Amino acid sequence: MDLRDPQQLRQVYEANSKGLYNLAYRLVGDRQWAEDILQETFVRAYTRADTFKEGGKVSTWMYRICMNLAYDHLRARRYRAVASLDAPMAAGSGSEAATWSATLASRIPPASVRAEAKDTEDCVRSLIDELPERERTVVLLRQYHGMTFKDIAAVLGLTSRTVQNCLRRAKEKLFYSLKEAGLAPADAGSSYAGSSKGAHDG
Repeated sequence: MDLRDPQQLRQVYEANSKGLYNLAYRLVGDRQWAEDILQETFVRAYTRADTFKEGGKVSTWMYRICMNLAYDHLRARRYRAVASLDAPMAAGSGSEAATWSATLASRIPPASVRAEAKDTEDCVRSLIDELPERERTVVLLRQYHGMTFKDIAAVLGLTSRTVQNCLRRAKEKLFYSLKEAGLAPADAGSSYAGSSKGAHDG
């Protein structure tokens, strides 16, 4: 496939743009930024078409580009936020704190507050956002995009076994966080443990 051919690139766009946008949005949490990342994904695909390996899946390659752009954006955003919050407060601000970040409470509310303030779906999404980058991406690609372990491994540059282990760890963390928030069934522990051990690619 020649991604520098406008017609072929259009076909790839029509087949993958919705999924790529959804991935970008779930990673960055902002619709405008997700749209920008989507457009940049196709710009990168066009300008770096010669790096696409024949025989590979175009969709997998596109997801890798999109994911990398999204995480580049998140890292830059975190850097800007930290730099801003660590700036010294102006004299006479009325606060004893030396920096703006020192005046802020933790961004993660107590489990009881999360459970009361959000429904289960929102709480799960919040907990997914708190996972490490790799585990979060595996959950999103597997649960929300229906990718196989093999395809996820290709996107992330990992083995299928490593992807399965990432998903298992992520699910364990999510389960115990939900349990702490009072949103997991009381008898779910034993059944969860059994299903984790039996995970396989579908």
